[in-house]
Amino acid sequence: MKKLLCISALILLFASCKDKATRQAEEAKELAAQFNNIITGEWVMNDYISELEKTKSPLASYNVLKDVVAMDIRTDEYKGDSLYIPVSFNNHEGGDFMLYYRKGYEENSLLTSLTDNENTINTYELGYEVKGADTMLILYHYGAGNKLIDKRSFSKAPVATADGEPSALQRAANKTLFAGNYTATNEQGIIANVSFTADGLLQGFEGFNTYYIFTDFMTEEEGYKIDEICFDERTKNQQPFIFSISGDTTRLYAAKENEERTRLEKGALKYTLIRK
Repeated sequence: MKKLLCISALILLFASCKDKATRQAEEAKELAAQFNNIITGEWVMNDYISELEKTKSPLASYNVLKDVVAMDIRTDEYKGDSLYIPVSFNNHEGGDFMLYYRKGYEENSLLTSLTDNENTINTYELGYEVKGADTMLILYHYGAGNKLIDKRSFSKAPVATADGEPSALQRAANKTLFAGNYTATNEQGIIANVSFTADGLLQGFEGFNTYYIFTDFMTEEEGYKIDEICFDERTKNQQPFIFSISGDTTRLYAAKENEERTRLEKGALKYTLIRK
Protein backbone atom coordinates (compact mmCIF):
# COMPACT_ATOMS: atom_id res chain seq x y z
CA MET A 1 0.00 0.00 0.00
CA LYS A 2 2.79 2.40 0.93
CA LYS A 3 4.53 1.54 -2.34
CA LEU A 4 1.39 2.41 -4.30
CA LEU A 5 1.03 5.69 -2.43
CA CYS A 6 4.65 6.60 -3.20
CA ILE A 7 4.18 5.79 -6.89
CA SER A 8 0.99 7.88 -6.99
CA ALA A 9 2.76 10.79 -5.30
CA LEU A 10 5.61 10.61 -7.81
CA ILE A 11 3.15 10.59 -10.71
CA LEU A 12 1.35 13.62 -9.31
CA LEU A 13 4.67 15.44 -8.73
CA PHE A 14 5.81 14.66 -12.29
CA ALA A 15 2.49 15.87 -13.71
CA SER A 16 2.69 19.03 -11.62
CA CYS A 17 6.25 19.75 -12.81
CA LYS A 18 5.21 19.08 -16.41
CA ASP A 19 2.23 21.42 -16.08
CA LYS A 20 4.47 24.12 -14.60
CA ALA A 21 7.03 23.74 -17.40
CA THR A 22 4.23 23.90 -19.98
CA ARG A 23 2.80 27.05 -18.39
CA GLN A 24 6.27 28.67 -18.32
CA ALA A 25 6.87 27.78 -21.97
CA GLU A 26 3.50 29.21 -22.99
CA GLU A 27 4.14 32.38 -20.98
CA ALA A 28 7.57 32.77 -22.63
CA LYS A 29 5.99 32.54 -26.08
CA GLU A 30 3.35 35.12 -25.17
CA LEU A 31 5.97 37.51 -23.78
CA ALA A 32 8.22 37.01 -26.81
CA ALA A 33 5.29 37.90 -29.06
CA GLN A 34 4.69 41.05 -27.01
CA PHE A 35 8.31 42.20 -26.69
CA ASN A 36 10.33 41.04 -29.69
CA ASN A 37 9.06 43.46 -32.33
CA ILE A 38 9.57 46.33 -29.89
CA ILE A 39 13.01 45.58 -28.47
CA THR A 40 14.80 44.34 -31.59
CA GLY A 41 17.54 46.67 -32.85
CA GLU A 42 20.60 48.55 -31.60
CA TRP A 43 20.06 50.91 -28.68
CA VAL A 44 22.10 53.76 -27.19
CA MET A 45 21.62 55.46 -23.82
CA ASN A 46 19.67 58.72 -24.03
CA ASP A 47 21.63 60.53 -21.32
CA TYR A 48 24.76 60.45 -23.48
CA ILE A 49 22.98 61.74 -26.58
CA SER A 50 21.37 64.54 -24.55
CA GLU A 51 24.76 65.50 -23.14
CA LEU A 52 26.31 65.55 -26.63
CA GLU A 53 23.50 67.76 -27.89
CA LYS A 54 24.22 70.18 -25.07
CA THR A 55 28.03 70.23 -25.07
CA LYS A 56 28.80 69.42 -28.75
CA SER A 57 31.88 67.73 -27.28
CA PRO A 58 32.58 63.98 -26.82
CA LEU A 59 35.26 64.83 -24.24
CA ALA A 60 32.92 66.99 -22.16
CA SER A 61 30.22 64.28 -22.38
CA TYR A 62 32.41 61.28 -21.61
CA ASN A 63 31.67 61.23 -17.88
CA VAL A 64 28.11 60.08 -18.69
CA LEU A 65 29.32 56.83 -20.28
CA LYS A 66 29.07 54.45 -17.33
CA ASP A 67 27.84 50.86 -17.08
CA VAL A 68 25.61 49.68 -19.95
CA VAL A 69 25.69 52.36 -22.66
CA ALA A 70 24.60 50.39 -25.76
CA MET A 71 22.80 47.12 -26.54
CA ASP A 72 22.51 45.02 -29.68
CA ILE A 73 19.25 43.06 -29.48
CA ARG A 74 18.70 40.46 -32.19
CA THR A 75 15.40 38.77 -31.42
CA ASP A 76 15.69 36.44 -34.42
CA GLU A 77 18.19 34.53 -32.26
CA TYR A 78 15.59 33.95 -29.54
CA LYS A 79 15.35 30.34 -28.37
CA GLY A 80 13.34 28.85 -25.55
CA ASP A 81 12.72 31.33 -22.78
CA SER A 82 15.86 33.48 -23.07
CA LEU A 83 17.84 35.77 -25.38
CA TYR A 84 21.57 36.60 -25.42
CA ILE A 85 22.21 40.37 -25.56
CA PRO A 86 25.69 41.82 -26.34
CA VAL A 87 26.33 45.20 -24.71
CA SER A 88 28.93 47.93 -24.45
CA PHE A 89 30.09 48.80 -20.94
CA ASN A 90 31.44 52.34 -20.46
CA ASN A 91 31.95 52.62 -24.26
CA HIS A 92 35.19 50.72 -23.69
CA GLU A 93 34.48 47.07 -22.89
CA GLY A 94 32.27 44.47 -24.50
CA GLY A 95 29.98 42.32 -22.40
CA ASP A 96 26.61 40.61 -22.40
CA PHE A 97 23.67 39.46 -20.34
CA MET A 98 20.71 37.12 -20.74
CA LEU A 99 17.16 38.35 -21.10
CA TYR A 100 14.56 35.96 -19.72
CA TYR A 101 10.99 35.91 -21.00
CA ARG A 102 9.57 36.06 -17.51
CA LYS A 103 7.49 38.89 -16.14
CA GLY A 104 9.33 41.50 -14.09
CA TYR A 105 8.12 43.97 -11.49
CA GLU A 106 7.10 46.60 -14.02
CA GLU A 107 4.12 46.24 -16.32
CA ASN A 108 6.31 45.99 -19.42
CA SER A 109 9.58 44.51 -18.14
CA LEU A 110 11.42 41.19 -18.19
CA LEU A 111 13.99 39.61 -15.90
CA THR A 112 17.71 39.65 -16.80
CA SER A 113 20.96 38.08 -15.62
CA LEU A 114 22.69 41.49 -15.50
CA THR A 115 24.52 41.98 -12.22
CA ASP A 116 25.49 45.02 -10.20
CA ASN A 117 29.24 44.89 -9.57
CA GLU A 118 28.93 47.22 -6.58
CA ASN A 119 26.19 45.23 -4.86
CA THR A 120 25.34 41.68 -5.96
CA ILE A 121 21.95 41.87 -4.20
CA ASN A 122 20.77 44.44 -6.74
CA THR A 123 19.07 43.29 -9.93
CA TYR A 124 18.16 44.66 -13.36
CA GLU A 125 15.13 44.30 -15.60
CA LEU A 126 14.71 45.33 -19.22
CA GLY A 127 11.46 46.87 -20.35
CA TYR A 128 9.99 49.56 -22.54
CA GLU A 129 7.96 52.73 -22.23
CA VAL A 130 5.93 54.46 -24.92
CA LYS A 131 5.63 58.25 -24.92
CA GLY A 132 3.62 59.55 -27.84
CA ALA A 133 5.26 58.31 -31.02
CA ASP A 134 8.50 57.37 -29.22
CA THR A 135 9.33 53.98 -27.77
CA MET A 136 12.29 53.75 -25.40
CA LEU A 137 13.93 50.74 -23.83
CA ILE A 138 14.34 51.05 -20.08
CA LEU A 139 16.92 49.33 -17.90
CA TYR A 140 15.42 49.21 -14.40
CA HIS A 141 17.83 48.90 -11.45
CA TYR A 142 16.44 47.41 -8.22
CA GLY A 143 17.82 47.14 -4.71
CA ALA A 144 16.77 45.20 -1.64
CA GLY A 145 13.04 44.65 -1.35
CA ASN A 146 12.69 45.32 -5.08
CA LYS A 147 13.06 49.03 -4.47
CA LEU A 148 13.75 50.93 -7.70
CA ILE A 149 17.18 52.58 -7.43
CA ASP A 150 17.25 54.20 -10.87
CA LYS A 151 16.37 53.58 -14.49
CA ARG A 152 18.17 54.31 -17.75
CA SER A 153 16.47 54.91 -21.09
CA PHE A 154 17.76 53.95 -24.56
CA SER A 155 16.79 55.00 -28.08
CA LYS A 156 17.42 53.21 -31.35
CA ALA A 157 20.70 54.03 -33.09
CA PRO A 158 20.77 55.07 -36.76
CA VAL A 159 20.83 52.09 -39.11
CA ALA A 160 24.24 51.08 -40.48
CA THR A 161 24.91 50.38 -44.14
CA ALA A 162 27.23 47.60 -45.30
CA ASP A 163 30.17 50.02 -45.54
CA GLY A 164 29.22 52.14 -42.55
CA GLU A 165 30.36 52.42 -38.95
CA PRO A 166 29.57 49.19 -37.01
CA SER A 167 29.30 50.73 -33.53
CA ALA A 168 25.80 51.86 -32.55
CA LEU A 169 27.12 54.45 -30.11
CA GLN A 170 29.45 55.90 -32.75
CA ARG A 171 26.56 56.18 -35.21
CA ALA A 172 24.48 57.97 -32.59
CA ALA A 173 27.35 60.40 -31.90
CA ASN A 174 27.80 60.93 -35.66
CA LYS A 175 24.12 61.76 -36.06
CA THR A 176 24.16 64.15 -33.11
CA LEU A 177 27.35 66.03 -33.99
CA PHE A 178 28.13 65.80 -37.70
CA ALA A 179 25.51 64.11 -39.88
CA GLY A 180 24.16 66.51 -42.48
CA ASN A 181 25.01 68.70 -45.45
CA TYR A 182 27.49 71.59 -45.31
CA THR A 183 29.17 74.29 -47.29
CA ALA A 184 32.88 73.70 -46.66
CA THR A 185 35.59 76.34 -47.09
CA ASN A 186 39.17 75.05 -46.95
CA GLU A 187 42.31 76.98 -45.98
CA GLN A 188 42.81 78.13 -49.57
CA GLY A 189 39.31 79.60 -49.64
CA ILE A 190 37.93 76.96 -52.00
CA ILE A 191 34.26 76.21 -51.36
CA ALA A 192 32.62 72.81 -51.80
CA ASN A 193 29.41 71.04 -50.85
CA VAL A 194 30.08 68.16 -48.47
CA SER A 195 28.06 65.73 -46.40
CA PHE A 196 28.54 63.46 -43.40
CA THR A 197 26.26 60.45 -42.97
CA ALA A 198 25.21 59.05 -39.60
CA ASP A 199 27.02 55.79 -40.33
CA GLY A 200 30.39 57.48 -40.87
CA LEU A 201 30.60 58.05 -44.61
CA LEU A 202 31.91 61.23 -46.29
CA GLN A 203 30.90 62.82 -49.56
CA GLY A 204 32.46 65.85 -51.26
CA PHE A 205 35.84 65.76 -49.49
CA GLU A 206 38.22 64.95 -52.31
CA GLY A 207 40.30 61.87 -51.47
CA PHE A 208 38.37 60.92 -48.29
CA ASN A 209 35.57 58.39 -47.84
CA THR A 210 34.93 57.92 -44.11
CA TYR A 211 35.18 59.74 -40.79
CA TYR A 212 35.52 58.62 -37.19
CA ILE A 213 34.84 60.66 -34.05
CA PHE A 214 36.89 59.69 -30.98
CA THR A 215 34.51 59.03 -28.09
CA ASP A 216 36.51 56.68 -25.82
CA PHE A 217 38.98 58.49 -23.56
CA MET A 218 39.37 55.82 -20.88
CA THR A 219 42.93 54.81 -21.75
CA GLU A 220 44.08 58.06 -23.37
CA GLU A 221 46.92 59.95 -21.73
CA GLU A 222 45.84 63.32 -20.36
CA GLY A 223 47.54 65.31 -23.09
CA TYR A 224 45.66 63.42 -25.80
CA LYS A 225 42.18 63.94 -24.40
CA ILE A 226 40.75 66.34 -26.95
CA ASP A 227 37.82 66.45 -29.38
CA GLU A 228 39.24 64.75 -32.45
CA ILE A 229 37.88 63.47 -35.74
CA CYS A 230 39.81 61.41 -38.28
CA PHE A 231 39.15 61.07 -42.00
CA ASP A 232 39.87 57.60 -43.43
CA GLU A 233 41.09 56.34 -40.06
CA ARG A 234 43.43 53.32 -40.05
CA THR A 235 44.39 53.75 -43.68
CA LYS A 236 47.50 55.17 -45.33
CA ASN A 237 45.36 58.19 -46.17
CA GLN A 238 44.20 58.96 -42.62
CA GLN A 239 43.99 62.63 -41.64
CA PRO A 240 43.18 63.71 -38.06
CA PHE A 241 41.60 67.04 -37.10
CA ILE A 242 40.72 68.81 -33.88
CA PHE A 243 37.15 70.05 -34.08
CA SER A 244 34.90 72.59 -32.41
CA ILE A 245 31.20 73.11 -33.00
CA SER A 246 29.35 76.37 -32.38
CA GLY A 247 25.79 76.70 -33.63
CA ASP A 248 25.71 75.86 -37.35
CA THR A 249 29.48 76.24 -37.72
CA THR A 250 32.00 73.42 -37.35
CA ARG A 251 35.72 74.13 -37.56
CA LEU A 252 38.35 71.52 -38.31
CA TYR A 253 41.92 72.30 -37.23
CA ALA A 254 45.13 70.44 -37.93
CA ALA A 255 45.95 67.96 -35.18
CA LYS A 256 49.61 68.07 -34.24
CA GLU A 257 51.78 66.79 -31.42
CA ASN A 258 53.98 69.13 -29.41
CA GLU A 259 57.74 68.80 -29.68
CA GLU A 260 57.92 66.57 -26.62
CA ARG A 261 55.21 64.33 -28.10
CA THR A 262 53.25 64.49 -24.86
CA ARG A 263 50.23 66.45 -26.07
CA LEU A 264 47.95 66.75 -29.08
CA GLU A 265 47.37 70.38 -29.97
CA LYS A 266 45.17 72.47 -32.24
CA GLY A 267 47.01 73.65 -35.33
CA ALA A 268 45.96 75.81 -38.28
CA LEU A 269 42.31 76.05 -39.33
CA LYS A 270 41.80 73.64 -42.27
CA TYR A 271 38.06 73.68 -42.91
CA THR A 272 35.10 75.84 -41.92
CA LEU A 273 31.82 73.97 -42.32
CA ILE A 274 28.48 75.78 -42.38
CA ARG A 275 25.48 73.50 -41.94
CA LYS A 276 22.80 73.93 -44.60
